[in-house]
Amino acid sequence: MTPAAVAVSGDRGAPDGQRVPGYDRIGAAALVHTAQAVAAEALRAPVREVRAHVADDGRGALAVEVTAPLTVPVLGRHAVPDEPVLATAHRARATIAERIATITGRQVQRVTITFASSVVDVPRRVR
Repeated sequence: MTPAAVAVSGDRGAPDGQRVPGYDRIGAAALVHTAQAVAAEALRAPVREVRAHVADDGRGALAVEVTAPLTVPVLGRHAVPDEPVLATAHRARATIAERIATITGRQVQRVTITFASSVVDVPRRVR
């Protein structure tokens, strides 16, 4: 990724329509952390176990690669996942692309998800 991960003209969002010269930049580390948090939320996985790699595709759009655990229900409770794994990945890819684009203002060209392990989705008790 280029050092200037996101460069946006400084005249957007200026108060009272004033043009303010300069650029707003989102660094590479910030993009990676944003992708990790968004992916963890979309996949219902612990954020500490989600890894992301974000790259500029050379045309100004982002390519995001996510490695995360597959969240499965507690075995033995006869709980069936809400949707098949491929449907989960497809839904999560769309959600990740949309949320990253909304947060960063950059187009997301591609999202690749790799499930490298699995974690049990243990329901938490509410006190």
